[in-house]
Amino acid sequence: MARTQLSYRLTARLMNFERKLAGLERKTAKLDGLDMVYYENKTPRDKPTLILIHGYTADKTLWHRFAKMLAKDYHIIAPDMAGHGETLYDPNANYSIPTQTAWLAKLLTHLNIKKAHLAGNSMGGFIAADFAIKHPKITQSAVLLDPAGIPSPEQSDIARAYEQGRNMFLPGTLSEFREFFDMAMTKPPYTPKFIVNAIGTAHIARRDVYAHIFRDFFDKDSLENKLGSIKVPVLLIWGKQDKILHVSAVPIWEAGLSNCQTIIWDDLGHVPNFEAPKRTKTALHKFISSIA
Repeated sequence: MARTQLSYRLTARLMNFERKLAGLERKTAKLDGLDMVYYENKTPRDKPTLILIHGYTADKTLWHRFAKMLAKDYHIIAPDMAGHGETLYDPNANYSIPTQTAWLAKLLTHLNIKKAHLAGNSMGGFIAADFAIKHPKITQSAVLLDPAGIPSPEQSDIARAYEQGRNMFLPGTLSEFREFFDMAMTKPPYTPKFIVNAIGTAHIARRDVYAHIFRDFFDKDSLENKLGSIKVPVLLIWGKQDKILHVSAVPIWEAGLSNCQTIIWDDLGHVPNFEAPKRTKTALHKFISSIA
């Protein structure tokens, strides 16, 4: 127990150090029915606003290194979506994608943000795409990083495991968490074992929370017949080695989107912005600059 508490404290200190290096401030927005915790940098609002949306079971800390590289050029907002990170879980709440999109819209209204570029990974990409459909006047562009929301013709490794009765998003032991962690990324940055274990222990403790959120959004609200409603420019980035969301979904996204650029990186997995933040930052900045 003492070793676990020490790992928690060290991990928290390192995360806080990374946050400060990225120039991010922790803030709370008191919305109607939800206190949403988010990061915001100090870059003036005369720069383009960029909203960074994490994936399922992740949180705002996913963006530390990525946000640091973009701080000079963008006013950045990175929320903990409902039920994730420091934004509290409510067992009576709904965690569907439309509900998450509605919370994000309330956050931007609260912050008086009229225009923004959105970037989302996995579930965050699903939310970004749904937001672009429902709030086209706010959305300037969408960068979708291995997004959920479209069924892929070929099954991923995690989908095959799920069909066999094993939900790898919901590990019950540290060994199972490390297996999930290794599956999520092909080229993960060096992460000390004690940090992986601390993250894993926290993940396992929230297993029932994540199970509720999974039930509310997984395999629901597909965007397949709605992609034509996205009129803003879209940059679709996918890691070819993704074991969570199979790259075979890419042609479906491309066929449905009227204004889409696509990048597939052969050497990356499910989280390009974490595996290769500099490369992803360069692609995002080039894309947004080209449409400005």
